[in-house]
Amino acid sequence: MAAQSFDWTGYYTLANELAQRRDEASLRSAISRAYYYVYQLALRRAETNGFQARPDEGVHKQLWRNFNLSPDPSCRKLGEIANRLMDKRLMADYRSIYPRIGDEVSALLSDAQNFATRLGALDARFPNPGHVRQ
Repeated sequence: MAAQSFDWTGYYTLANELAQRRDEASLRSAISRAYYYVYQLALRRAETNGFQARPDEGVHKQLWRNFNLSPDPSCRKLGEIANRLMDKRLMADYRSIYPRIGDEVSALLSDAQNFATRLGALDARFPNPGHVRQ
């Protein structure tokens, strides 16, 4: 029996559950899980279009560059959302102080859902590493 691919929507569901707890550890984890939900959706789409990460640079940076430098405005909008989520994920995972975290979690979860919806509506050709503007 072949192994089935993990369904990353479970991360989004978990992020929502963690956000309801309202303690700081849960809120930080909610942000992280929401980001990785978006990251995995984007990575799967990009790989379908030929994306292959190089070993000389972080995969996250390379992946989001494919969105941010795309000729397609909808793809670039996804890059903006992803950058915001990544910045907040880095704060949640690495900073000992995260001011107003409780005020931001709901908006970040909405951003993650917005990303998934927009990605689903994006032309299947994008993101495409062959289309990235230099």
